[in-house]
Parts: sequence; C-alpha cells; structure tokens
Amino acid sequence: MTRLIFAAALLFASAPAFACAGGKCGDECSKATKTETAKTETPAATPAKVEGEKVVLNVTGMSCVSCSNKVTASLKAVDGVKSATVDVATGKAELVIDNKKTNADALAKVVTDSGFKTTVSTQ
Repeated sequence: MTRLIFAAALLFASAPAFACAGGKCGDECSKATKTETAKTETPAATPAKVEGEKVVLNVTGMSCVSCSNKVTASLKAVDGVKSATVDVATGKAELVIDNKKTNADALAKVVTDSGFKTTVSTQ
C-alpha cells in the first residue's frame, strides 16, 4: 500500500502542468511541472527601479511558460539588457536596456532567432 501511494505521488509530481499547443519549445513543455508553473505565477517582490531605456517587444508564437522562459533567457544573454520580463499571456517582452550597448531592433532579432515572430512595440 505504501508503494502504491508513493508511486501515485511520484506520478502526480512529474505530470506536466500544461501542454504546449505551439510546439516551439520542443521537449521543454514536457519537462515543466506544477512547481515551475507556480513559480512563474507567483507575484515577485517589487524590484528596485532599473535605470535605462524601456523597450517593449510584441512576441507571437509563445504558447506556454517554457516558451516565455526561452525568450527571457535569450534576451538576458544580450550585453546591455538590464532587465527582461516576458509575459506569455499578453505576448509582450518588456526590457530595460543600456542603449549604448544594444537597441530594440537587435533585441527583436534575438527573439526572432530563438524561433518567435517579433515586432518592436510603438507604446
């Protein structure tokens, strides 16, 4: 009986919390767990204000948390990106950048190169 409960708990803990309809993220969706989803949905503490130019990108093709994590990681890897927040629900990537090191068009290309359609927002 203990083995059955343990097996059921293990199965529940490893089950995906969502399914990716877009398929852009490959195997990443199948690795996502409820814990990962909860971390993404948990409101973060108010961050310190980051100085720099604000850039907003419209990103299409994201369908899950793993997709937005992929875009976030790609953007944060760019020299000059001070902060990056990507919201899969709105399809927006909000960044604060050092405009002496990068610009909106270069960041849009980074997102496009990672497999998603991107345009610079005019907000």
